[in-house]
Amino acid sequence: MKRLILFFSIASILVILAAGCAEDPLTEHKIRTNFFDGVPDLPPLNQLCQDNMGDMFNVYYEERLAEAAAGSLEEEKIVVAGSSHPPYAEKNCQGCHDFQNKNLLLAPENELCEMCHTGFVDSKGKNIHGPVAVRDCLACHLPHSSAYKSLLKESVSGICGTCHQEERLAVNMHNAVTEHKMECVNCHDAHGGDVTYFLK
Repeated sequence: MKRLILFFSIASILVILAAGCAEDPLTEHKIRTNFFDGVPDLPPLNQLCQDNMGDMFNVYYEERLAEAAAGSLEEEKIVVAGSSHPPYAEKNCQGCHDFQNKNLLLAPENELCEMCHTGFVDSKGKNIHGPVAVRDCLACHLPHSSAYKSLLKESVSGICGTCHQEERLAVNMHNAVTEHKMECVNCHDAHGGDVTYFLK
């Protein structure tokens, strides 16, 4: 019995030490919740980042707020409904961000998404939509959360119109489709395909 108590005491000390040596609070929290009940929930994301990233967090967000105030950065919609990027929802900032580097991302913006979404562009066929071809995912999607599904900046019916304002080649057909409350993606693949005009 004494050996069992000693074993659990040593195991508890090792878990506490492992949690204390964790590189980030998310890892520390995961270690503690695996072994102990009653571990408090993590604080809200902004508080978590501010508490653990210190000056790097403050400089980054001060710059983003300045850009938003100058009108050069569209403010992201942080909402409960809609959609949320899994790393963001899991408070895993370091899945995309590197607060030790000046650009604060693990890879350049046009390469970052493909760190997880591997082979995405190549799987879309021989005709690739322009933003997808240059890996400009943020032309249509927000990186953290959105009021709309699939992290879109606008609704499914409105997102295409943010760029495509030219008159459609088959304008009468498109008008009839719109009147029947169909969306562009009912006929077109937004990312690409083997058929002309990305038709499905």
